[in-house]
Order: sequence, then C-alpha cells, then structure tokens
Amino acid sequence: MPWSKNIKPAGGDADPAAADSQPSVTATPIKKGSSTKPRCGTCILRPHCLPAGLAPEPLRKFENMVQQFATLKPGEHLFRVGDNFHSLYAVRTGCLKTCAVDPNGREHVLNFHFVGEIIGIDAIFPEQHFADAIALVESSVCHLPYRAISQFAREVPELQVQLVRALSRHVFSMTSISGDFSADERLAAFLVMVGARNRLAGGSATEMQLAMSRQDIANYLRLATETVSRILARFQKSGLLRANRRQITLLNPDGLYAIAECMNPYSRCGINRRRADGGGRN
Repeated sequence: MPWSKNIKPAGGDADPAAADSQPSVTATPIKKGSSTKPRCGTCILRPHCLPAGLAPEPLRKFENMVQQFATLKPGEHLFRVGDNFHSLYAVRTGCLKTCAVDPNGREHVLNFHFVGEIIGIDAIFPEQHFADAIALVESSVCHLPYRAISQFAREVPELQVQLVRALSRHVFSMTSISGDFSADERLAAFLVMVGARNRLAGGSATEMQLAMSRQDIANYLRLATETVSRILARFQKSGLLRANRRQITLLNPDGLYAIAECMNPYSRCGINRRRADGGGRN
C-alpha cells in the first residue's frame, strides 16, 4: 500500500455515513474497435509507467509497441480466468479490480488497480490469467505486448529496470496486508492508500469518490461488510473523516496515518520512509 503523509486535511462538518450497495456486474467483452493509439511521450503518467526515464529514441520505439488503449464500461472484463497471457496493461483512467471465484462460488477480491498501475504481472509465469480483471468505473488501459517489450528491455537497461520495479511493486502490494492487523488498521491503511493514488493521478488526496463498493473493500481487506461500515462510522464520529456513501473526505489524514503506521512496511523495517508513489501498488 502507498504511504504518504504530505496531504492536507479538508474542513467541514461530518455528515452521517451511509452504506452503499454492491452494483450488479455484467461481463461484456472489450470493444476492440473503440481503441485509440496512445502517445507515451505526452502522457502525464509516463513518470509512473514502464517508459519512465527512456531517452527520446527508445521512447519512440516503445511507443510503437503500445498497440492501443481500450475503454471499458463498468462491469466489462479486461481479461478472464483462463485467458492466455499476451500483454500487460497500464491503467490510464478509472479503476479495476482483479478477483477470482472459488469452487464454492465465493468471490475473492485480490487487488484494486488505480491510474498508473500495471495489470497482468501475475500471469507472466503461468502464461495464463488466473483472475478476472473487471472495470469498476469507466476506465481505459494501454495494451503492452509483453514479448515485444521484454525483448526490447534486453537492449534498453532503463526499461529493464522499470520492468523489475513493476514486478517488485506487484509482490509488495500483494503482501502489504499480510499480517495480524486489526480491522481499524486495515481500513485506515486502505484509505491512506486510495488518497495517495488519487494524488498520484493529479487528484485530491483528501477528497475521494471510491470506485469500489464497501462489499468489495471488505472482501479485499478480509473483513465483513458490516465491520467496514461500523469502522467508517466510528472514524467519522472521531473526526477523522466524513463519509457519504462512496464519497469520502479525510478530515484528519495524519490521524488515519497514525492508526495505519504499523502496516507501513518501511516502519516495520525501522526505515522512516513514506512514499507518495505508492511504495508498492503498481
């Protein structure tokens, strides 16, 4: 999860928190015809994506490898369980979740993917996707053909470094909530993370419209939905935030950070490091 304390609290009185409902998700294939050629050189997300640090000529070659970016409506699948792995995907706008359904029919939310993050890294080794990637809101992704990019990385050390960093961030994010943390600590860390990702995308770190339902948040944090709603209400009563369904305002981000501090992996290692770029979610 990202760790950043460089966010200013928002003012205002707290409104009553209200739980939201899980929207119906219908799986519709991506409409490939709606794709448009992206331009990495002018993309504001370039510093946080694979072509970060590339010189003009390697950047031009990389740009030519990015075949398209596709737009997904809420509920549309980017890929499904069992699909063969061919590409990584960089989130340009919106938010997606990766999830899997067990043999008993229970859905497990594995991760949320925000603007600037790479999706599909876990499929490199098996060469097959073992999760569904579903858009939570209208989203767009860049299509990064893995074979071409990995071969090009052998010629361009800077790109190879970015690929390794992306792999490391993926491992980091998948282990960030591992441990015997309390429900309060998990939810506080999640809100701090979403705020940091919003700021990374050019938005506010304290005013956020959550793309995911409370049911999905609870699933990801391994909590009950009622527990998430109860903690949000308690955080609101304590003046830490204001919640109105999916609209969350962090009134005291330092207070939330203090609650989540034990989940900061840098603190666990005795390192005083708070990273606004997410420290691991990419």
